Amino acid sequence: MPRCVTKQNTSMWQAAEYIKVIKLKICRNMSYRKYWNELVDIHGARCYYCHKEPATTIDHVIPYDWDEDNNFNNLVPSCNLCNRLASDMVFEDVEQKRRYILTQRRKRSNQIVICTECLIPYTYRVHCPTMFICAECYDIEYGTEYSKSNVWKTWISQLSAAGIPIEAHRKVREKLLKIKNITIDVKVETLIDEYAFIFNNDPNFARMLIYS
Repeated sequence: MPRCVTKQNTSMWQAAEYIKVIKLKICRNMSYRKYWNELVDIHGARCYYCHKEPATTIDHVIPYDWDEDNNFNNLVPSCNLCNRLASDMVFEDVEQKRRYILTQRRKRSNQIVICTECLIPYTYRVHCPTMFICAECYDIEYGTEYSKSNVWKTWISQLSAAGIPIEAHRKVREKLLKIKNITIDVKVETLIDEYAFIFNNDPNFARMLIYS
């Protein structure tokens, strides 16, 4: 007799299928992650496509979903942004793919974005080469000196003049830097607490917020 389908059985089946997917992803990742050191030795530690950001991922030139090719010759070191811009699109060769990615990056130039670490707003490619973290967080992560540039210092001064307490954002980074898997909600709540602290202890900032 066929087994009765219950909510419990369905949940167990879904969990089992989820575990299968996770195992497949782990096996897939391990099968080509072993090439990381060789890829960096050949192509360098910067992204193969933009040559600006540090390579943090491995990109399949021909998407894995297209022909499931984890061969060494189908892999290049890539930054997260370039990897995401190409997605699962298929190109005639790697140079065509690079031209497409660079075109997409140029379209995103001069966009105001929010740092995912400290939530400071900044301009992509004007203040920092990545859309994900600001110049200060980038320097901490990669040992660069973008935050020492006059462009960044001027930007910070403009933000402060507009009533944005930069120290509050830096406190968020300092408090949460060593904690893994922090959600954006936790970061926002921490930032609100820091804003409130400055508001209650800095009359000039409080006055600026009230009259801005």
